[in-house]
Amino acid sequence: MSRGLLIYSLKARSFNAALLPEIVAALGDVISRDIEEIGSTGTILQYAKENQCEWIGVAGGDGTVESVAAVVVGTQIPLGIIAAGTFNNFARSLDLPLDPIEACKIIVGGNVRSVDVGFANGRPFFECLGSGLDAELYPVTEEIKSGRLSLILDFLRRAYWFRRQIFSLTLDRPVCDALVHVGNNESRHLVRALARNRTPSILLSALMITVSNGPFFGMNFAVAPHERMDDGLLTVSVFSRYSKLQLWWHFASIAFGRHEYRPKSIAFRVASLRLAGPSKLPVHLDGTPVEDLWPVDMECKRAVLRVFRKPVQ
Repeated sequence: MSRGLLIYSLKARSFNAALLPEIVAALGDVISRDIEEIGSTGTILQYAKENQCEWIGVAGGDGTVESVAAVVVGTQIPLGIIAAGTFNNFARSLDLPLDPIEACKIIVGGNVRSVDVGFANGRPFFECLGSGLDAELYPVTEEIKSGRLSLILDFLRRAYWFRRQIFSLTLDRPVCDALVHVGNNESRHLVRALARNRTPSILLSALMITVSNGPFFGMNFAVAPHERMDDGLLTVSVFSRYSKLQLWWHFASIAFGRHEYRPKSIAFRVASLRLAGPSKLPVHLDGTPVEDLWPVDMECKRAVLRVFRKPVQ
């Protein structure tokens, strides 16, 4: 196999210095660098070129994997993914091994298949874009996870005061054609309105909306369990008639990749859409809050990322 560049993160939960020699040995002709040494991920392609590396591998959690993937998008350089984080949504979405050595075998096997990438106002996302309640709480949640327990009260305050929002969706096709799911508990009036809407536009009230490129995000939340990363479509999930307590229960029920449960949600499948509304709302991309990303124009770009994957059976 040709020479490759391995980017790794020692901060990843399932990665440690003792594992690195095993991974390097399994990959063969590879140059390995800690992502902290590389500095800006924007220099990775230049570093690979200078060292005559024809592929790039990344060992770490979703944050590390996706930061490197964002650099490789749109190039002909294949990406090898060695899952070493807590939830590993990217690897799970592509049915890649979660064992590092088994993941190395996939890379050495050399089978490359292209996958889709979502874009929001020109910025790539691989798992999910969220707007509304989850985006409002994400920054505080990350601070709490890092040990700032004093912010728990702030988390509860934000959750309590957040109100249902009006979202304006403009789809790339008629609403009735994009509609793939309506919860059993939705009103008959709304069901009829959606089924008869031949226009691409609709206003909906909801606590939050997610737009998924893959089936999982966050704590392996199976928010779009039937989503594939190679079909050219995004899944838009509208959490419409939930109370906050019901929404917490919903996400608890689908955490860690468990079965789909969405009794009050609405889902559309589209290749592109615009998300707007009367109020500017918080937005996250793959769990990272992004400032000034409203309104949001999204599209699914087909086959713009080349990844080492299992052969098609």
